[in-house]
Amino acid sequence: RAAVAQTGVALKFASDALRADREIAFAAVRQTWVALEYASDDLRGDAELVRLALAQSGLALKDASEEIRADKDIVVVAIEQDGLSLAYASEELRDDPEVVMLATEQNPQALEHASEELRDDLEIVCPALRSDGSALRFASERARRDRDVVLDAVANCGMALCWASEKV
Repeated sequence: RAAVAQTGVALKFASDALRADREIAFAAVRQTWVALEYASDDLRGDAELVRLALAQSGLALKDASEEIRADKDIVVVAIEQDGLSLAYASEELRDDPEVVMLATEQNPQALEHASEELRDDLEIVCPALRSDGSALRFASERARRDRDVVLDAVANCGMALCWASEKV
């Protein structure tokens, strides 16, 4: 216990029984969110433990159970920390306009992890491009052919022309 309280990643070297001990896992994750990766499968499905890790980094979502990664409330907590954590959300949530909009507002580069359909939705794409035109590279081909969309992107990132369709 003392080892994980001092260095959370020490959980990596613990026995399976210790990795499954809720109190020890909490001590490790309190020290560093990275320790979630080494907790037992059951504990990586413990919403309270995952939320503790997410309070430190949204990227902790990558080590959460599939069930947790499909929980919209928990995924929103991750996205509020780091929009790029959308990459670890369930496929269903990567196709949820509300979730994707939150992610791209936090980090326009999260557009990369949106469903193909939402990377074609100009109500999601255009606000992301107004914040960071380089996200154009993740927009659909149709969006990259749209002159107004490309102008939005180029307005704050001249390099966005690199990702525009040749048909613009």
